Amino acid sequence: MEPINQTDPTSFVLFADSLPMGVFLFESPTNQFSLESKLVYANPIAKSFFESDVDKNSSLTIREIFFPFGNEEFLTQTFSSLQKEKSSPIYLDAENPKHEKKNNRKVYTLRAQALSPQVFYILLEDATKQIFAGLSFQEKESQLSHVLKTMINGVVVVNLQGQIIYANDSAAKILSLEIDQIENKYFASKEWKQIREDGSPFPSEELPLSIALSQQKTVYHCEHGIIAEGEKIKWLNINATPIYDAEGKLEGATASFLDITELKNTQNTIGLKNRKLKAILDAIERSAIVSIADTKGIIQRANQKFVQISGYSEKELLGSDHKKLNSKFHPKEFWEKMWKDISSGRPWEGIIRNQSKQGNFFWLQTYIHPLYDSNDNIESFLSIRFDITEEVEALENTNRMLHFTGIQNSRLQNFAYIVSHNIRQHSSNFSSLIELLEENPNEEERKNIVNMLHASSEKLNETITHLNDIISINQMLNKPMEVCIIEEEVQKTLNILKGSIESRNIQIFVEIEENLRLTIIPAYLESIVLNLISNAIKYVRLKDGAFIRISAKKAEGQVLLRVEDNGLGINLEKHGNKIFGMFKTFHKNEDARGIGLFITKSQVEVLGGTITVESTEGEGSTFTVFIPENPNKTIHF
Repeated sequence: MEPINQTDPTSFVLFADSLPMGVFLFESPTNQFSLESKLVYANPIAKSFFESDVDKNSSLTIREIFFPFGNEEFLTQTFSSLQKEKSSPIYLDAENPKHEKKNNRKVYTLRAQALSPQVFYILLEDATKQIFAGLSFQEKESQLSHVLKTMINGVVVVNLQGQIIYANDSAAKILSLEIDQIENKYFASKEWKQIREDGSPFPSEELPLSIALSQQKTVYHCEHGIIAEGEKIKWLNINATPIYDAEGKLEGATASFLDITELKNTQNTIGLKNRKLKAILDAIERSAIVSIADTKGIIQRANQKFVQISGYSEKELLGSDHKKLNSKFHPKEFWEKMWKDISSGRPWEGIIRNQSKQGNFFWLQTYIHPLYDSNDNIESFLSIRFDITEEVEALENTNRMLHFTGIQNSRLQNFAYIVSHNIRQHSSNFSSLIELLEENPNEEERKNIVNMLHASSEKLNETITHLNDIISINQMLNKPMEVCIIEEEVQKTLNILKGSIESRNIQIFVEIEENLRLTIIPAYLESIVLNLISNAIKYVRLKDGAFIRISAKKAEGQVLLRVEDNGLGINLEKHGNKIFGMFKTFHKNEDARGIGLFITKSQVEVLGGTITVESTEGEGSTFTVFIPENPNKTIHF
């Protein structure tokens, strides 16, 4: 391209139109620079800076065109400096007046040069993008520096040789060094002993920065320990990535790392506790009967021991509730209290009797614990049970033995009393009468003595019979129990005593629950009913209106048998503690022997029951017997 002739305006215009910047040509009214210099020419780019104002008014001055950049003093100084030789470009910051609504900030570079003493040109170039790109970079660089300084992650940058050329404050803190002690060191330095979780050395070629440099790969979440001199082990979680220059060439790598020592220790502690907990749960699983039920009692899980003892398959248990195993031993109140406790969040402990699918009863020591969800709401119940059937049966047998032993001791005392008192009395009487016979009295006296011997013999026989009745209670203990219908036994006894009832004109009332059954030794039931009804007949008042009421019903696992009369009654204040004793009578009835109530009480107690009496002298008596519905399975605690 040939050089332009600066004194030839035509040549200048052609050249200016081809330039990628704004060109203004001004003519000064004097031989010196003046803000009153008028615009002679503006190329298309210059016109675009000011839109169409330049074309509309060709007599614009420098002052008018460049007014947005500053006041007159500023413009005078600016353009005077531009006219000096070897002047540097000047940056002008202004808002384009035609873009006020857009509020666009513009930055321009200006250069000026004279073409003649009165003609000069100004070059104007929009540098907004370049300027603000530089400012943005500086701002971002400042922000990045602030982030690196304040972030909890340690950050280091290494060159191609692995030398640390940058480290932030967190890196220094984590590595327990000052920043100037870290920089210029090598990341694989032996000053930092780096180990695996098992304590073995961590190979330098497997370090994240080594991989980032040698394989140009990004490494995520690599964990290893690091031990600085005089420091305890620290565990780091490290990310590393290669760094490239503008041309895509590898120039180093950067790594960010986090001190996870506390987290690691916590994880190890949790892991240890989890292992211990798992061992405990495994032991419970192997030794205990375990199930989990929802808040409605529906079984969600049952272990193998639960399946075995229940007799049901796992499929039969899951989705059903524990009522499937209900033995109907515990009252309704027992279950209501249990559910009230666990529903309120309290653990529950107790002994439950269950029944298997095959009908066998088994006893379980049971612990129920509520389980909670993340919102602290009860979501299910964990039941841990232990089979104590053998222990309960052993306790039952022990209690039975103690129960029977107590009864036997009482009987033995009575037995000893009969032997030591009654039989000794008879023996003494016999000796006295025999001595009289040996004295050879007259015939009439001998006959009287023989009659007395016969009477004593009968009394002795009666005493021996009573002893036999007492002993027979023991002998009957081993006899099998049978299901007896109460009303049939009562009617059988009333038929036996029918003559005595009718002769005394006694009215009988029978109020027995329909089809009431009792598992019992039949001879015991017969003896108990016979003794109670015959006693009532024996002590009836011999006048109109005499009655005996016999009632029976089931109540709370027991059968209640009651015999009520309006006979002579008993003064309980005087005789209450002797009423069930042997040979105790309370009226001058020649038929009274004082053995019936003693035998009745003994039989009732052997069955695990009790007998009570309510009586008022001259008004009548009521005897009430409580016998377990199934005496053979009753446990006496």
